Amino acid sequence: MKGVIKTKELIYACLISCAIGFMLFINEPITLYANNINDFWFDFYVLIFPSLLFFSLTTIILFIIFTAFFFLSKKTALKKTYYWAIIFAIFCFLCAYIHSNFLAGFLPPLDGTNPDWSSKTANIISIATCAIIAIALIVSIKKAGYHKTIKYASTLVAAIVFILFLSLASTAMTTDVFKPKEFIATSTTKNINLISNRNNFVILLLDAVDSVQFDKVVSANESYQQALKDFSYYPDTVSAYSYTRDSIPFIFSNTWNENQTSFAEYSTNAYNNSEFFKKLSEKGYNKNFYEYELTWNNQKATEFNNIESPSSGSIKKKALLKQEIKYILYKSLPFPLKYLSKIETLDFSETKPINDVFQWDNLIFYNDYLRRPTEKTDQNYFSFIHIEGGHTPFNVTENLEPIPENDGTYEQKLEANMKIIENYLNRLKNNNAYNNSTIIIMADHGFWYGTSSRANPILYIKGTNEKHNKMTVSQKQISFEDLSDAFIELLNNKKSDEIFENIPTSGRIRRHIYNGFGEEDRLIEYNQTGNAWEDKKLQPTGREYNL
Repeated sequence: MKGVIKTKELIYACLISCAIGFMLFINEPITLYANNINDFWFDFYVLIFPSLLFFSLTTIILFIIFTAFFFLSKKTALKKTYYWAIIFAIFCFLCAYIHSNFLAGFLPPLDGTNPDWSSKTANIISIATCAIIAIALIVSIKKAGYHKTIKYASTLVAAIVFILFLSLASTAMTTDVFKPKEFIATSTTKNINLISNRNNFVILLLDAVDSVQFDKVVSANESYQQALKDFSYYPDTVSAYSYTRDSIPFIFSNTWNENQTSFAEYSTNAYNNSEFFKKLSEKGYNKNFYEYELTWNNQKATEFNNIESPSSGSIKKKALLKQEIKYILYKSLPFPLKYLSKIETLDFSETKPINDVFQWDNLIFYNDYLRRPTEKTDQNYFSFIHIEGGHTPFNVTENLEPIPENDGTYEQKLEANMKIIENYLNRLKNNNAYNNSTIIIMADHGFWYGTSSRANPILYIKGTNEKHNKMTVSQKQISFEDLSDAFIELLNNKKSDEIFENIPTSGRIRRHIYNGFGEEDRLIEYNQTGNAWEDKKLQPTGREYNL
């Protein structure tokens, strides 16, 4: 009978359900993994089962919903309900596909801040795209009717899925997606409250703290100056890299990453061959490495007592689904709705089957780790601790009270950092461990602040049993290339003003390698020909290191 919906038309429900499930929970996560292998702690094989599970659940749930609309159309007067449900699903699929694959260039970076969705260009193009798709479907219904519109649109959806499948297969075959990770290292909080009765060697690394701006905070407060009075401050310090990823392996190895291998291979080799780590072992140190995103894919990492390896065959599926949904909404929603993704960063470390994973958050460090009861040991103790520091978002007051991100400032966060430093130093003093501690307070790189570059991080150093009447300020032109040797000298009980002996106070040319955010495959070399804070004297050499 004309106008009666036929059972065979459920094929469209099956097709669109599978298409949506495939695009969202197979294509998107596997493509993300293949293009960012080093950012994931787990192997590709771990991702397969959850992806198939989420794909199956999505497909089944959507098919059940469409089937309900089908019977609603068949049994009631609402004859077109099923058709409109299918057409709306096709509309959503096409919008998501175009936003994910053709409008992704408008996406703001995931750098820890709340993404800015206010771009007029992106919003106009996004709305126009959705409007064009909607108008095309409506016009097709008017001209060709529901049956032909759904038939032709479904054919288009099937063709898109086929293209995505071919692209996915090509990506998988041309990357190291199937290569298992040799080892998966995870920093836990074990020993974070330990203090040695003998020798402590502490490196407290505050992320993204600009030396010039931090010095203003210290200079304006007598209490802060007193807290750092036994330290030597090196304001003219040039970092090796502009971002954390490359900076930390370099600090301990003095080995440059020039994109000759994958980053995972570079960082693992850098840590494995660290002379400083070898010296720590020779001197019998209880070694601990607190780094939230540790890229050390080798069993040698377990020489550090707080490092564990999560089972490569298990993963927290709820946490994985949460991260995947954030990413899918971030990419697929129209720009006016992208705020619903609630995304700041993608944190797949949450999926690790370990409960005491070290967190770099300033507030967690201040309110939890620093307040744990201390435990004493007679073994020498080494601790590298990398915390959030001055990194975005600016979500705390100077007294480390949480506030909305838009209400904070970089200056407030730097002052909060100084509060953390004071509390950490007092913790050592209260346990009679300050004098027998070598303490380095530094940053991995600077911060974009006004006209300043990311090449001028803080560097404060106190040797064992070192005492000053006030903080020493050295004008030596330090490069991160000097740090590995300096750490070894400090390990041999040199004072902060006895290291860097052959470093000049002027005329030194220092190497710095920059990359744009998320553009680690293109490393650009610069020479700092002046002081570290003189951004205009940071000159490109013309050399790039590209993968």
